[in-house]
Amino acid sequence: MKKRRASFAVILLFLSVLVMSITVLADEQPESKNKSVIFLFDSSGSMKTNDENRLAIDSIAQLTYALPSDYRVGVVSYNANVVISQQPVDSNKRSRIMDLANRIQYEGFSNAGKGMLRAVDLLKKEKAGEKTIVLLTDGEILMKDDGATRESSSLYRKAVKKASEAGITIHVIGLGSQMRNMKNPIFAAAEKTGGGSYLASRPKDIQNAIDTILIDKLNIKQTNLAIVDADGKQESLSLDCPFVNASMVRVLLTSNAPIKNLKTNFQAEAANQINGEKYSLIQIKKPTSEKIDLSFQGAPGSRVKIAMIPEYRILPQVKVEYDDKVPSDPEAVYYERTARITYTFYDMENQNLQLWTEPFFDHNRVDLSSDGKKFQEKALSGGKITIQEAVTKDQTENISFGYSKLPFYVYGENAVKVQLEGPPALPVEKPKPPYLLIGAGIAVAVLIIALIIWLLLRRKPEPLPPDDKPEPSRYSYTGKLNIYITRAPAGYDIPPLTYNLFRLPSGKVMSLADILESCAVQEFFEGADKIYFKSGPNHNLILTNNSDCTVMKNREILMKKKSYQITVGGKVDIVFEDETSELTFQYKDLKPSEMR
Repeated sequence: MKKRRASFAVILLFLSVLVMSITVLADEQPESKNKSVIFLFDSSGSMKTNDENRLAIDSIAQLTYALPSDYRVGVVSYNANVVISQQPVDSNKRSRIMDLANRIQYEGFSNAGKGMLRAVDLLKKEKAGEKTIVLLTDGEILMKDDGATRESSSLYRKAVKKASEAGITIHVIGLGSQMRNMKNPIFAAAEKTGGGSYLASRPKDIQNAIDTILIDKLNIKQTNLAIVDADGKQESLSLDCPFVNASMVRVLLTSNAPIKNLKTNFQAEAANQINGEKYSLIQIKKPTSEKIDLSFQGAPGSRVKIAMIPEYRILPQVKVEYDDKVPSDPEAVYYERTARITYTFYDMENQNLQLWTEPFFDHNRVDLSSDGKKFQEKALSGGKITIQEAVTKDQTENISFGYSKLPFYVYGENAVKVQLEGPPALPVEKPKPPYLLIGAGIAVAVLIIALIIWLLLRRKPEPLPPDDKPEPSRYSYTGKLNIYITRAPAGYDIPPLTYNLFRLPSGKVMSLADILESCAVQEFFEGADKIYFKSGPNHNLILTNNSDCTVMKNREILMKKKSYQITVGGKVDIVFEDETSELTFQYKDLKPSEMR
């Protein structure tokens, strides 16, 4: 597990009227449908009193790391001048935001006008569909004299007007008792741009305001996993993670006090950890386990909130099957044709990996639109959506999917082209041939059949190939196989299967064909009878491929006539010898209740 601790640096500012400004140039921003957010932060001297423990700094982390990948995030901080100015960056560079935020020092006056103008100007450069500013301040605009204060106030109003004209939404969080008057001119920014105004009487209330903005205003899909009242001892939790094979799962821990000794245990393709003073982020790429075990130490009396933000990058595929019936109308010329259209969703990186096949995803609903017009809302079932449609002519439909109702984020391709073929013509009845020709045809057919039988009887039987089963094992079986037949020879859907290995005797060698037969699968999968399983050491499963099937484990092709260990949680993809049928299985542990 890779771990990375966010660096905490202190920047020395000149103690003079002019404050050094730290400005970071923006990365070149390509054309995209991204959304952009800037956290605008009041770092005037009064914040030293209202936020002596610097909890507001962690609120930047909470906002920054809770946003999904399609958000670009930036930060602007001001006192008498703008002291930090960071154009929004992509999701893989967010640690830069926290590096800058940790440099913030509370001192000087409060030039909110110049700070707001800088944030608006940075956002106007963004090619984003949605643009948002979140302002955190503990007081009104205040400069060294009345003239400078009036100038900053005027600049603030002009910046807010500029934001409104540019479609930028501003949310304002007022920190401390001085902000209880919601008629404070600072809050006018929210009113004029359609944003929200929030009061955080104490620094620890900032988290609640951030949560409200994330969920109610930005509609962020985060799953709250737990809220832990810490007692100073090491806390241990086992969290359900149904988002197996997600492109990215972010687990965010936030608290009003330091979080220490964070330890994690899970299975994934890759992961990294970012630790701040009062927050921690675990970024998990392609988790393969359905549990995330973690432990941490929270300060006595503190509260630790744990949230999960999952994301998938997908590639939808479509399959069309037809059912043709003879119409009841005697004058009809064509069959009555019904198309059975199945949409299946695969991982964009591994296009053999079907997603959302677990029961957790069933009944989640997806919107279907044809050429931009919504026409249906369908529920997932086994990772698929199936609809039936009457077809009267050749036609092409451009189908797009709306994933807003899913409890996670979906990126990648969201449209497919469906080509439907019109029904075939009914056969024209031909006149019956003379009876003499019929009799002659029957006689010829009988002679041909007799000749074929005679030739078959004369053929010598070929010797059977030697038994190529691997040697039996002395280890005991454990676990089970979860089997997903993604493409059957006949094209019919077969629901997910489970085969319990625990009850098999240790010396038994099973072929994949034996397992499928035990699961009452009546389809014939060419080559399945030459893929063998036997028990291995350390609760592993040994797979021997003696077939001409394409067998892959974690993108590695398993060679013929060789044996491989399959560990718990391992997945194997198989393309059978007919090069059409496909199957995926995962080797899983048994729950205690399944061992009875």
